Amino acid sequence: MYKTDLISDIFATLRIAGELYFRAQLSGPFAVAIPPSQRHIRFHIVLNGSCWLCLEGEEPVPLEKGDILLVPHGATQSIKAAPDLAPADLGGLIDSGALRDGVLRLGKEREKAALLCGFLHFDEEIEHPVLALLPSHLHLRPEDMATVPWMRSTLDLISLEANRGEQGMAAIVSRLIEVIFIQTIRQLAQTATDETKGFLRALSDKAIARSLSAIHAEPEKKWLVEDLAALAGQSRSAFARNFAEEVGQTPMDYLRSWRLTKARMLLTTTHLSMGEVASRCGYDCVPSFSRSFKRAFHIGPGSFRRRGLEDGH
Repeated sequence: MYKTDLISDIFATLRIAGELYFRAQLSGPFAVAIPPSQRHIRFHIVLNGSCWLCLEGEEPVPLEKGDILLVPHGATQSIKAAPDLAPADLGGLIDSGALRDGVLRLGKEREKAALLCGFLHFDEEIEHPVLALLPSHLHLRPEDMATVPWMRSTLDLISLEANRGEQGMAAIVSRLIEVIFIQTIRQLAQTATDETKGFLRALSDKAIARSLSAIHAEPEKKWLVEDLAALAGQSRSAFARNFAEEVGQTPMDYLRSWRLTKARMLLTTTHLSMGEVASRCGYDCVPSFSRSFKRAFHIGPGSFRRRGLEDGH
């Protein structure tokens, strides 16, 4: 039986990395609009005080001390003292000198809110369903972390590092927010219900998870839908239907997509020959692999590897 750590495998391959953008010290009737960024997962951690997070087309979200808000799809978002305030553009505020030494300071009155704001980025050309099918925002409150005590401790460490502002703070906070994000995905998968949609539901469905584990453990194997259905303990038709509903792709489409995703990682992190990469990703020959890779990413694997070397990967 396959026992692949799916979440670790997915995020290691997508190369999720956190980056702290700024600390925010906000007072008065503050309101700042953060522009959209489709390939970033924004995060906001409330260190002190309270504020509102407003997303286009969504109800305003009240945030209190200890809350974490993740915005997976990079929508335009505003941090406000009150939901009805008109926000100032972040770029304009930065140009006016509001951001100094990594701290965004708004207002001269007593501080109403202190936040850490940043983002997680990943391989921009990959559309994995674990990210594509996440909700518009993920809101974690202190009580949500009660079942995972170390998450509370991690948030306390983030707060301590931010307040001390010593050398290495940004790097430490960035790594810790990666941990919190992955734990959030794990917790959402573990607490998924029949109403949960998307890949999170697939991770919690033992039958579908078994087939996903097999694909991730042996992407080079000549899998058939019948093989994966047998692992799931379902008929071929029921498995194909359930897999597509939960993962958002057919079993064979997911297999092809994951093989090419693994190929991107192998091309930029190993010195394997093109033939070895093709073989490890389920292709019988380099020409077939090259055609599939170029069809998916609009660049040949050789050119992709050279570009990665030039970019320092």
